[in-house]
Amino acid sequence: MLVTLGFVSQAAETALVGAADAGDLSAVLALNQLQGRTPIVWSITALTATASLSALRTGLLPKWLGVGGLVAAGVFALGAIFSVLGRTVEGNSSLFGVGLFIVWMLLLAVFLWRVARRVAQSESEQER
Repeated sequence: MLVTLGFVSQAAETALVGAADAGDLSAVLALNQLQGRTPIVWSITALTATASLSALRTGLLPKWLGVGGLVAAGVFALGAIFSVLGRTVEGNSSLFGVGLFIVWMLLLAVFLWRVARRVAQSESEQER
């Protein structure tokens, strides 16, 4: 379901660009509300929480990365809830959330890469 919400949000955003290019103000307003009320942040929240819980459970990644991911998922969830309940669709905090997600994903990628390299080295040493 969360992936579907992400697709709906992305489709509304794509249609929003087309409506803005056409100059249809009423369509722009409607699509902006749709895109903001079905945020892709629910998918990001689920991904971040799941990966963080997996990191904490397996112990393959640093504990601080898993805890930080859970905190980030909480921030994303609160942002999505306030987006739905608030008068405005998105505020300035949207950029903070996007930046936080990008930084967390980059850190996750770096540490997963390190773990994979370490496992590959230990397997090659065992074969010798």
